[in-house]
Amino acid sequence: MPRQARIKSSTGIYHIMIRGINKEQIFNRAVHKNKVIEIIKNIREDIEFDVIAYCVMDNHLHLLIKADEDKLETLMKKLNIKYAMYYNKIEKRYGHVFQDRFKSEAVENDKYFLGALRYIHNNPVKAAITKNIMDYSWSSAKDYINLHSEIITDKYLNEISGLFTNKNEFVTFHSISDDNLYIDTKEEESENTRNIVSSLIEKFVIEYGISDQSQATIDKKEELAEKLIKLNIISYREISELCNISFYKVAGISKKLKAE
Repeated sequence: MPRQARIKSSTGIYHIMIRGINKEQIFNRAVHKNKVIEIIKNIREDIEFDVIAYCVMDNHLHLLIKADEDKLETLMKKLNIKYAMYYNKIEKRYGHVFQDRFKSEAVENDKYFLGALRYIHNNPVKAAITKNIMDYSWSSAKDYINLHSEIITDKYLNEISGLFTNKNEFVTFHSISDDNLYIDTKEEESENTRNIVSSLIEKFVIEYGISDQSQATIDKKEELAEKLIKLNIISYREISELCNISFYKVAGISKKLKAE
């Protein structure tokens, strides 16, 4: 099966995620996390690109990067090779270190840009590693508070921190939720989808004062189906089951929305 072409960003900004092969925790030691950050810093000496945000987790790495498309491919190839050489030597192993090629999402507007930055910084909180983004040592959240970073340029440190009047406002910004899905491991993508759908249904039942959506009238169930269709993250079959209406009714609602 041919690989899907990578979507080019008109802004030159991409949300990147790479993970350890077979879910291996390739960054599970502080020395490993520090090393991958050091490698990114060194690659910047050879290739022109900007790191805007980062977070190194035990088994995957998130980056928000601005780079020309050809330079993005080159820098990720260098990162792959350099880290694999280091990791295999330290861990006395052979073979690939990363799972397939890196995932990327084109960042086309300010809303998605800020959401992706927030999402990246919140990874350790979501994984229950810490309750405060500022307490995690291997993400750029602390860099923006301290206005100092090994790999983020002063341009972005100043521009993004300048969006907030103080440090508390920056931290509070990270508690905002949204309905966007951001690239992550498949397991976490499924969890994110479930959370977004559950949140929408919870708001729906509270709005109409019912205990769950099964108690809603048929027109309200169709209203919920419409909201779920607009999310565009679950199938018509799943929407049919959640709203307790027929698959064909869901398909009809979708067709009507497309015609509007």
